Amino acid sequence: MRTFVRQVDTKVTGWITGLPGALRPFFLFITNLGHPVVPITIGLVIVIVGVLRSDIPLMLSGTSIWVVLGIGSFLKQLFRRARPLTDYAAKIWLDKLSFPSGHTTGSTIAYGMLGYYALTLLALPWSIIVFALCSLLIVGVGTSRVYLGAHFPSDVVAGWILGAVGLLAAVLLIQPA
Repeated sequence: MRTFVRQVDTKVTGWITGLPGALRPFFLFITNLGHPVVPITIGLVIVIVGVLRSDIPLMLSGTSIWVVLGIGSFLKQLFRRARPLTDYAAKIWLDKLSFPSGHTTGSTIAYGMLGYYALTLLALPWSIIVFALCSLLIVGVGTSRVYLGAHFPSDVVAGWILGAVGLLAAVLLIQPA
């Protein structure tokens, strides 16, 4: 199985890093939108709005973002997978572990939660527009992590899965909005 994952990682990395170098500033911008501070802040804003409205499901949905990020950090320690050997990854000073991608996990649950709220609370066409933008951000953040050399594609896929499972659990169990 590891050999298969390595082969897929190598092939997908080749495709993504083969994109034009002119896209680097775009991917640097997008990757910053997935920095863990952003989903943590989104969770905080959701919790604060929930407190102000005395809405426990809303508070819990914001808290679920933090919980999923914590699970991702735990999994990094459990798997202890090193990052790719790239200049970009070498400059990452705080978190040297790769699996799953924290940027991808956080952006998936945080922007996914915002997309969910857009679909349930906003009128058409705004609900669809915001949901589509959130979805593009989720894909963009994950792609940026591979393009920049911070992660292997399998790290990103694991982040998408973890974030999506967390989002689904929050929506089904907490039933916000």
